[in-house]
Amino acid sequence: MTTDQPSGEPPMEKLLKRPLESIRDIELYDDDVIICAFPKCGTHWVWEVVEMLRSGVIEYRKQVKETQEFELIYKEGVDALPAPRTLNTHLYLRMLPKQVVEKKIKCIQIMRNPKDACVSFFNQYRDTLAPVGFEGDLGEFTEIYLSGQMFFGSYSDYLLTWKAELDRSPGQPVLELVYEDMKLDPVKSVKDIARFLGLAVTDQFCEEVAHACSFKKMRQVDKDLKEEYDMIKFWERGDGWLLQKRGSRRLEKLVHCG
Repeated sequence: MTTDQPSGEPPMEKLLKRPLESIRDIELYDDDVIICAFPKCGTHWVWEVVEMLRSGVIEYRKQVKETQEFELIYKEGVDALPAPRTLNTHLYLRMLPKQVVEKKIKCIQIMRNPKDACVSFFNQYRDTLAPVGFEGDLGEFTEIYLSGQMFFGSYSDYLLTWKAELDRSPGQPVLELVYEDMKLDPVKSVKDIARFLGLAVTDQFCEEVAHACSFKKMRQVDKDLKEEYDMIKFWERGDGWLLQKRGSRRLEKLVHCG
């Protein structure tokens, strides 16, 4: 059964109650940019594009996007970042700093075919070491993915909630990108991002950015250059959720880690 209304709060909203409250009070700069998407919908890709466009240089950063992700670094982490800041998040609009709406901070929202996002999420969990990894099969994972029991809730709830919250915030500058469209015409997508950010860049530079941020290039960069971010520490400190299967084919609920 489908609905045009979100089904409820995602688990993270209760689990991260205090940290999320601190995020709401973060002071933002007028030139901050926030990339917003449900997990596995292209945040990393767009973050690299925006970083190159804003710097004006085809150069990969050693840091991973997690070092500028609201729900991983919280208020103290964001406050310590130098400007200009390209922040990113999987949170709903109501969980972001109040100044996102008050200052009309530019946001880039990425959407992806939910089937592909689910499979990508499954592959990530399957390949992750215990205690975070998922021990079941794709069918079992899909049940959890659709149920809203995932840490970030369900993808449909995420999109419906963002739409509803944007409707209550008229004038909020948001560029909507579609993952599949970016794959079909990456140069156009880079130009759209540059135009939205008000950057004076040449067509040639946009083409160079699109090439540098191709999947083939980025896979190699992730392997050779990027610093590792220890997600296990995030889960161990009690902020995460385990995905486990116990027994032969029985689907287990999410188990709180902490």
